[in-house]
Amino acid sequence: MRLLRRYAFRLIGLAILGWFSGLLAPAYAQVDEETFQQLEFNFIPPGARATAMGGAFIGLADDATAAQTNPAGLLVLLRPEVAFEAKFLNYDIPRLASRDSLFTFEPTTFGANVGSPAFVSFVFPGKNRRWTVALFRHEFIRLKDEFTFDPRETPYYIYFPVEGRVEFKGEQYGLALAVRLGALDVGVAGKLARMKVQSFIRRDFCKPIKFRPCGNPFVANVEALDDTDTGFGFTVGLMWRPSSKFQVGLVGEINPTFQWKDDTLSAELPDGGLIPLDTIEPRLGIPHRFGGGFAFRPTDQFVLTADVVWLQYSRILPQDVQLLYAYDSPRASAPENFYVRDRVEVHGGGEYVFFVGSTTVALRAGAFVFPERRIHYRKPQGTFPGDDFFEAEADAFERLYNGLEDKTRVGVAGGVGFVFQNRLQVDVAYSWSKPVKQFSGSAVLRF
Repeated sequence: MRLLRRYAFRLIGLAILGWFSGLLAPAYAQVDEETFQQLEFNFIPPGARATAMGGAFIGLADDATAAQTNPAGLLVLLRPEVAFEAKFLNYDIPRLASRDSLFTFEPTTFGANVGSPAFVSFVFPGKNRRWTVALFRHEFIRLKDEFTFDPRETPYYIYFPVEGRVEFKGEQYGLALAVRLGALDVGVAGKLARMKVQSFIRRDFCKPIKFRPCGNPFVANVEALDDTDTGFGFTVGLMWRPSSKFQVGLVGEINPTFQWKDDTLSAELPDGGLIPLDTIEPRLGIPHRFGGGFAFRPTDQFVLTADVVWLQYSRILPQDVQLLYAYDSPRASAPENFYVRDRVEVHGGGEYVFFVGSTTVALRAGAFVFPERRIHYRKPQGTFPGDDFFEAEADAFERLYNGLEDKTRVGVAGGVGFVFQNRLQVDVAYSWSKPVKQFSGSAVLRF
């Protein structure tokens, strides 16, 4: 009986939604795109030192953050040490939010500021530098966005006004081991990952019509998700040092896919009560990472480093996962029509070290390529007899997901570090790109 009531309420709600939008135009409204529509995921490597050098660290990997970036680099550490890093992030996320934005494709910038302890580790080198072990915690994503949308128009649709917020927090706890095998250093890290998502979207049915009573028994649709999932991943790294001036690193990282259980869509009544309409189980995969890099030391005081990384961003949106709650055309909104492109990122930077009395000072700078990684839409080919809503819905999806320009941006970074009495190291870094600004601070204590 409860199941019958649930589907009855859902059908009534969707019917009323279609009827009410028909007062405005021959329009039909989707009920769940906004969270992921223009959201650019940013999976940030750890370390203020690496950040200052443009994120290039696979081929250098000579501090405690190597446990995550390239665990083979841990063998260069000679003494036990504890490392800590804090990050502060500012996100500028473009969204098509104004009333005519699905015609003009002029974005409005949203986003938020977040700060967190991003990395902590303990490194213990073995005797004779034949092995090193490290325990670490790494926050691989901390993303927050808050947004409001006007009622937006397309040739066939009017999307109701929306307010929403979303926050992702992903962290992993790992154990890394590096060993020396002849001329080659090999490192492996096993990780338990945990991903928490909090999302809220409210779509108001009444605001599009001015100077009229609402006339709808449901005043809004509300979608809410607050759930956590765990999974396992691992990283394998190699480091080859043919000379004291040159070294090469390779890394491969396999990451888990997370699934949340309680993404619930409800109808809001005038008295504030909620009637559940449907529940889906969204999934999100963390991109696998494969890359290589080098470090070159022309002098003892100067190092140049660069790396190239392939990131399987297509894992963000598994193809067997329902993205939308409700649809008019199952063919237009089929999961395989939505995709994220895999990307190649390039990072490069340098470090110059000098001495002021007994204090070591390091100046760092770098640059990096920052490709977009949004969800896009691929319109199915052919005609679909009997599917009266296909063209209207496919056109709306193309505008929503493909309306922003596909840009590959360049970011820059810089920072400074200090080492006091060869025991305490303090580093700060700032990284700038149009989508993300980041300030990092870290400290290392050697025993």
